[in-house]
Amino acid sequence: MATRPSGDGLLQPKQQRSRDSFAKVCAATIALLRERGTGQFSLAEVSARAEVSIGSIYGRVAGKAELLRVVQDQEFGRLDAETERQVGSAGVGAPDFAHATMRIVAVYAEILRSNRDLLSPFFLLGVDDAVILDRGRRSGDAGQAVFIRAVIAAAAEHGLDLSPQCAHWAFEVFYSLSVRYLGLGVTATAIPQHAYDWQELLDRLTRTVRLIVAPSDPGQPPGARSTSTAV
Repeated sequence: MATRPSGDGLLQPKQQRSRDSFAKVCAATIALLRERGTGQFSLAEVSARAEVSIGSIYGRVAGKAELLRVVQDQEFGRLDAETERQVGSAGVGAPDFAHATMRIVAVYAEILRSNRDLLSPFFLLGVDDAVILDRGRRSGDAGQAVFIRAVIAAAAEHGLDLSPQCAHWAFEVFYSLSVRYLGLGVTATAIPQHAYDWQELLDRLTRTVRLIVAPSDPGQPPGARSTSTAV
């Protein structure tokens, strides 16, 4: 069957083969990051794992550093979208604000846990690579914004007026404890696995966040107030 040039003049089948080959390279890079827990591997290992020549890899990126940046941008983009979709709607329809908070915390924490083997190497790589560090910070900022919006929306749904400052502090506590427990990037500071299990961490995180943002008594919550009594 004849091939037709694409808009940029390349034959479409060749262009598709190039995309498929680079997708294999990215998948191999992700697999090695997860297995090693660091970026300590060579392009030769990526080439062998992907079954793509090193020459083909250099045809797409300048070297390993650029490949890692491309992979990070793709994967963090995926995680940003997943966080927006799942965390952003986690508290909707909960029977009360306490349950909404629990759902938001549990969903976000699970995203971090299930992607730990991918996130941790990039935490480490960001120490020496300003581009990777900046991309990670942008993803963190995006996740923070989703969490804050979700908590504030849940408060409003249940008749509470929650300040952004209060929701921001709740995120800082939640994220710091989650990162430390999971040992993202700095395993030496990770909470020992025998200290408590994942479900207990979720329970503790939920209680901690609720102490910050949820009512401490039936009438007046710290950082929030009933919209029906607000003046």
